[in-house]
Amino acid sequence: MHTKDPAVSGIQSTVPSYQHSHNVYDSLINKARELGCEQAVTIHTNTIAVGRWVQLKCKYGCDEYGKKLTCPPHAPSYEETKEILREYHKALLLHGHLSWQMRYITAEIEKIAFSMGFYKAFGLGAGPCKLCENCETTAPCIRTMDARPSMEACGIDVYQTVRNHNLNIETLKNKSDEVNIYGLVLLE
Repeated sequence: MHTKDPAVSGIQSTVPSYQHSHNVYDSLINKARELGCEQAVTIHTNTIAVGRWVQLKCKYGCDEYGKKLTCPPHAPSYEETKEILREYHKALLLHGHLSWQMRYITAEIEKIAFSMGFYKAFGLGAGPCKLCENCETTAPCIRTMDARPSMEACGIDVYQTVRNHNLNIETLKNKSDEVNIYGLVLLE
């Protein structure tokens, strides 16, 4: 016979329900803007587009392929990403213009969200990781507190995800065009 443990009931009643407060999301959005984001919006994870083809663009279009622990084939696969997204309901989609800055902002927002009670918070940056001059891919990452894979490294179709929320993103026609960079912080 299973009886309810009163100690567990007491613990459960003291856990704050931050996940249901719009003010908490607003607080994270404001912090993202303070850190340098142009825009930040709360989204449902079922609006995040994932495609097998995305990692092909890394493999056959990026000089960093296989050279970073945060890039394919070391990053979560398209299939893993789909499964991981099922474990979350909300995310913060972040918009900026510099990939290094977005990597920093997503890591910071992840830490802040965790401290607010979002214990599953996980950030995804933009572009290849540049934390170390040379990434030793045969050993574990030495910057695990800051290194995160990018959305595209995990098979997320950044263009479609951004367009699903009516935000600005276009392919570059010239190197002088303004770049729109996006990051994501999964929240639960």
